[in-house]
Amino acid sequence: QLTMSLNSSMLLNEETSQGPKRKTECLESLELQTPSSFQDNPLQQLQLASQEILEKAKKSGRSKCPRCSSSRMFYCYTCFVPVETVPTKEIPTVKLPLKIDIIKHPNETDGKSTAVHAKLLAPDDVTIYKYPCIPEYKEKRHEIALIFPGPNSVSVKDIAFHLQKYTKKGVHDNDDDCSREPLLKQAKLEPKEEKNLNECIACNRSEGTRLKKIIFIDSTWNQTNKIITDERLQG
Repeated sequence: QLTMSLNSSMLLNEETSQGPKRKTECLESLELQTPSSFQDNPLQQLQLASQEILEKAKKSGRSKCPRCSSSRMFYCYTCFVPVETVPTKEIPTVKLPLKIDIIKHPNETDGKSTAVHAKLLAPDDVTIYKYPCIPEYKEKRHEIALIFPGPNSVSVKDIAFHLQKYTKKGVHDNDDDCSREPLLKQAKLEPKEEKNLNECIACNRSEGTRLKKIIFIDSTWNQTNKIITDERLQG
């Protein structure tokens, strides 16, 4: 990522040196962009924040973690915080539209885990757990999606619909109470029930029964089986 930032800075300097003509060409190019082109490359207008603070930290070399005092470069991958030479207030953070839980295999090398990057950039929305420590998701399964390939997996665009199926039976069995806990199993939907389900989607959303959390597994492929078969992650 640091290399990418440096290259971007070099490109920016080249564009500045070419003057107004290059800027005009860039503006014309942006005007010609269509929604479809943006979908193909959503990062085409990405603007990088200054990496000056990282350049200074790099020149200083490794520094202490403010919590565990371990010697690290840029950040501590154990405590999930920047080191002393990288002031926290100067690191940009983002607010995510939902919560993210990352379940990390105990044999996964801490220093190579990219899960820490997510925690550093979205500290209020990302939580990292080291297996076998896994939260209890059972009562919130209608609000959670586990991102992992499998024979029963659904596409990302269909996640919301499948979450509604979890709430369907609980929703209509008792005075249309949209806040009831969902059934553990999905029942086969008849045409009339499908219509009722669609009508209740708006109610579910207003009551907050929508996708609120995503779970990721951080491990090598050979290590995933132990985690993915854990009964606490079974839907």
